[in-house]
Amino acid sequence: MKLSLASALLWLSVALGQQFPECTRELAATDDCADVINANACYNQFRFQNNQTLSCIGGTTNDERAQLVQACKCCACVGTQMCSWVTRSRFQC
Repeated sequence: MKLSLASALLWLSVALGQQFPECTRELAATDDCADVINANACYNQFRFQNNQTLSCIGGTTNDERAQLVQACKCCACVGTQMCSWVTRSRFQC
């Protein structure tokens, strides 16, 4: 019981500790955010499933897309579901 409680508290602290920038006009107007925002139809098609959602963001490989961390900077411009997906995917933002 103690192990599962400790695991739950650790997960909660990581999830709550992830801070995403507020979506401002300036941020939304950047090329990096445009790549993330303009992929809304792709996100809706894949329903934020891990590997497929990452393929919506510009880049040639999943490693490159994850390293760009575009989703971290711009998730607030897409919506809470995007930021939740970033947190679940454990990207280092």
